[in-house]
Amino acid sequence: MKLIHRLRNSRLRAVARRHSFRAMSDRAAEFAARSVLFCLPGGEAVAVRPIRPDDAGRLQQHFRGLSEQSRHNRFLGAVNELTPREIARLARMDQPGELALVASAADGSGDALVAEAVHVIAPGSMRCEFALSVTDTWQRLGLGALLLRLIECRARLLGARYLFGDVLATNTAMKCLARRRGFLLRTPVTDARLIEIVKDLALPQTGAPCDERFAQLRPIAA
Repeated sequence: MKLIHRLRNSRLRAVARRHSFRAMSDRAAEFAARSVLFCLPGGEAVAVRPIRPDDAGRLQQHFRGLSEQSRHNRFLGAVNELTPREIARLARMDQPGELALVASAADGSGDALVAEAVHVIAPGSMRCEFALSVTDTWQRLGLGALLLRLIECRARLLGARYLFGDVLATNTAMKCLARRRGFLLRTPVTDARLIEIVKDLALPQTGAPCDERFAQLRPIAA
């Protein structure tokens, strides 16, 4: 997905400068300050939390560790790694209406990241854009679906009407996941390589109800 693949993207530079949300409660602040454990369908345990500024190096290693195809799918083109400035920007997703989540294995095998997910809501917009990546050895285990569910919950609770992302037309796995999650697939008129996946969040929600704490997640200070 192209979101955050270059910080020159005007949508990212302009995101959420004046958009305001209600202040976090003490309980929500405590929740945001620690990892939350989830069990995937196959029994694998992962810890998910908001990104921290000191995750910059781990995030770069995550992107470098993706296969060429996975990086191509994430950044919608040939990208080996992001610049230090771009990585630092991702690690400091601290404006209102934006958030980066990171996941690591919860089996004590280390603090390496196995997935990341980003979303932004532009000022005055009802559209929430997202992007995510999962390291190759953790793909097809349900981790991408988990992160997408968390993003959708937060977008709903923050009042977004649409959740959307850009996907390469050749990215069959992401298109299948999007369909399972109730997204519509549309072909943009500007780039034949891409498919836009869109979900109308005003439609009745299916699956587990959202936890309001996800609406108030904020980045963790270093």
